[in-house]
Amino acid sequence: MRIAIIGLRGIPANYGGFETFAEELAPRLVDRGHQVAVYGRSNHIRYAAPFYKGVAIKKLPTIAQKYFDTLVHTALSSVHCSVTHGYDAVLMVNAANAAFALFPRLAGIPVALNVDGIERLRRKWG
Repeated sequence: MRIAIIGLRGIPANYGGFETFAEELAPRLVDRGHQVAVYGRSNHIRYAAPFYKGVAIKKLPTIAQKYFDTLVHTALSSVHCSVTHGYDAVLMVNAANAAFALFPRLAGIPVALNVDGIERLRRKWG
């Protein structure tokens, strides 16, 4: 199965929970015979190789600004994985990204959304 993981900063983890989650999950899926790609933000990934523990690293650009970074990157990742790579499933993280599940779903790709908490209650949003 070809699986894309989108909506996070990327792996190897250098920030938070979604990144650690993906860094732990993706190589385990690879070990079970799946092809996995993690979409990361070019402004956060410092890892230069195209693969990390067997996981394809897809670096895409974003707007490096607190309020737009996640949304812009997830929108771009959703379109990219839907149109160009023929994934069998998409794992999207972060409830704020849910609207972008539309793109893979329109392409016939099932989407699972991992929700880590209620975004509007987080300190960073004031």
